[in-house]
Amino acid sequence: MDKIKHKFIFVPLLKQFKNKQVMITRRILTIALLISSTAAFAQIEPVINDEWIPDSRMEQHEQFKAGDYAFPAKPRNKWNIGISLGLPFVAGDVAPELFGSADGPSYGVGLNIRKGLGYLTSLRIRGSYGNIYGTNNSTHAIENNRVLNGQFANNPDRGDGVDYSNNVWIPNYNSTVIDGGVDLIFNLNNLNFHKAETRFLPYVYAGGGVLTYSTYYDATDANGDIYDWAGILQGLSDNNMNTADDRDQAVADALDGTYETLAETSTKSFEKSSDRTLRWAGSLGAGVIFRMGEKGNFELGFEHRTTLMGDNLIDGQRWESGGTQTPASDVYHFSQVTLGFNIGKNAQQPLWEVNPLGFIYNKLSEIDPANLLADADDDGVIDYLDREPNTPAGTPVDTHGVSLDSDKDGCVDSEDPEPFSTPNLPIENCQNVFLTENRVNEIIDERLKGIDLGAGSNWYLPMIFFDLDKSNIRPDAVASLANIADIMGQYDKLKVEVVGYADTRASESYNLKLSENRAKAAIEYLTSKGVAESRFVMKYEGEANNLIPDARRESEHQMNRRVEFHIVD
Repeated sequence: MDKIKHKFIFVPLLKQFKNKQVMITRRILTIALLISSTAAFAQIEPVINDEWIPDSRMEQHEQFKAGDYAFPAKPRNKWNIGISLGLPFVAGDVAPELFGSADGPSYGVGLNIRKGLGYLTSLRIRGSYGNIYGTNNSTHAIENNRVLNGQFANNPDRGDGVDYSNNVWIPNYNSTVIDGGVDLIFNLNNLNFHKAETRFLPYVYAGGGVLTYSTYYDATDANGDIYDWAGILQGLSDNNMNTADDRDQAVADALDGTYETLAETSTKSFEKSSDRTLRWAGSLGAGVIFRMGEKGNFELGFEHRTTLMGDNLIDGQRWESGGTQTPASDVYHFSQVTLGFNIGKNAQQPLWEVNPLGFIYNKLSEIDPANLLADADDDGVIDYLDREPNTPAGTPVDTHGVSLDSDKDGCVDSEDPEPFSTPNLPIENCQNVFLTENRVNEIIDERLKGIDLGAGSNWYLPMIFFDLDKSNIRPDAVASLANIADIMGQYDKLKVEVVGYADTRASESYNLKLSENRAKAAIEYLTSKGVAESRFVMKYEGEANNLIPDARRESEHQMNRRVEFHIVD
């Protein structure tokens, strides 16, 4: 009703503007067409490739092309597979070595698969591997770090760890991180009012998954001895080399880069733990994509992801002097460059690359405002909305400009001698054909030919008829049933066969059951009038043996929805 209501309001207003010869600007035209979008797209030619539409949405697509539905069907869109190379690091208690360490720079690689959910959101499954280094240039407390304070090294049940209890410790580590999860991505620039498309596509996202890491210290030199950090620092002091750069260089020169000692883990036992720790993790991030290639099938992206997992030991350190824990958990970061490839058959580009407003703008640009209000057949519906632009003068039309056929008999009202014929009777030459008494008798005689009625064969018991898909007794059948009950009351030896029928507008099994219910309803009514149930023989034949086998009109179907009564011996 809202759709029709808008058209009834919109069309007279447009006619009024035409009569007053008001200048309509493109901006006003755009607003008007968007308000009446249901009608405005009635004659839009298909701009979405039919091959892009899945079978499950093809009905909506066809309705949209025909102007019977306001919104186009969502097409298939391509998948995107991305590979990435980047720089991971940990924000924690140990300074990250981003571009250089005793064993090389930190690095990370990743793989992801992304699929558009809509024009503003997409879903991505991702995984990455990171190899991270970090080193401090100052000492750190170890009194509660059992790997470094000798508790593990001096325990026969452990046999690992080192003993820095008589020296000092300068933190360093190498950690390998495997991170995987699912991200919900929000696109920020594909809904564009000022460009048909853009190659610059920023986005933000949030996700969840798991993260596992393994961290090792470089705690001993090539000979298996601990580093003499106290002596190294004292040497720097003796030579007045106490700047941060001096200490950084001294630490780098001392380390051999083997990272042989498993770092402290979260286990509270003296039993040897696994070298990998698994955590649930949540991620936030942002990035930007640049579409590449003539058809935009490649994407070059830059992204930064921040991952929180509630763990303080990715960098191997969590203790401060006095045995207190450091105040915050470690945070895993990954800055990366990604190369993406769009893949898929019979599909448009990924939805985050598509500007849905381009569809509307392309169609609006084809409209000529000067002729927008033209109504060539003067039927009250402008040509742009008129599905029948050459309606004869004076012909009543619907809101689409199509000639009315009120009784649906195939004759438009302007040419119909009886525009409101009842559907309960046959229609010929656009008029109802009423059954005469002679025609009814002819039909009955034809049905009774060759049937041996036995006793009382010269009697006629009337038929009763039923509404579509109904089995209840209609008021117009009461008199006929009363007549049958009266006859059976006068002749108490008489038996009657009750046969139910249905028209052809349902499955055979359904119609068979419906005809059974109609026969039961007739018998139940007659027994309520005092006729014994034992005097009836019930049959039901569904849509078989119809009076009018090729029924097309409602009035013909009506003759087939019946119960017949036959006198038997």
